[in-house]
Amino acid sequence: MNVLTGGGLSIIPIALEIAVGVFFGLAAIVAVFVVIVVANRAEPDPSGQRPLAVYLFALSFFSVFIVLFGTFAIVLGLVQLIGSHPVTISLSKHPVGDAVARTVVLGGIIVAVAAVILQTSLRRAMELPEVAHNQSGPVGRVAQSYGASVSFLGVFIAAVSLIVFVYEVFRILAPGVFELAGPRVGAARVLLSALYLAFASSALVAAHARLLPAGDRRPLRTGGDTGSVGYPPASPPAPY
Repeated sequence: MNVLTGGGLSIIPIALEIAVGVFFGLAAIVAVFVVIVVANRAEPDPSGQRPLAVYLFALSFFSVFIVLFGTFAIVLGLVQLIGSHPVTISLSKHPVGDAVARTVVLGGIIVAVAAVILQTSLRRAMELPEVAHNQSGPVGRVAQSYGASVSFLGVFIAAVSLIVFVYEVFRILAPGVFELAGPRVGAARVLLSALYLAFASSALVAAHARLLPAGDRRPLRTGGDTGSVGYPPASPPAPY
């Protein structure tokens, strides 16, 4: 029985559910290590807002990926309406349509709840003075750690999705070589779902780009006059 369909015809592969579960397990480790441990170094916190920032950004971290995979589940359900399915034994008059409806409704509820939590927590986090004014400090480092963690996982998901997308293209073009079992429409459903996940993950990374550390954009010194454009000249050694 599939958790997302509530019984009957399963349209969300069990392997995908396991993969998502493993992802959130690994994401929890990343969130604890990066957002909490790395950003929560033993340094002065004059504002006293670092614990609140850690809480808000950690909550946003999980909410944003619940929204991502919730919408992916909806897309994965909707693409099942493309083409036909083998005849299944079911008491339902429209087993595929009913399974899609269950998936879309449950996915929509999950996405709506997670989106509300994300919007509330992330808005409060972004309104913290140190984050709103892009200041360097303990709270700002928590925001940067959150942005870097989301971007890292977003790039990883987008890369895997693109690999799946390209491979499904080859399966559709050469089903005999790539041992495609069944009609090409099955691979097309996976292709479309992977394409959505790649675009959604890329949009997620782009949306969090402004939270990433800007870095030092000054050009490197290539020699010559140390007072020219580049890093400032090093201070002379102190006399003995």
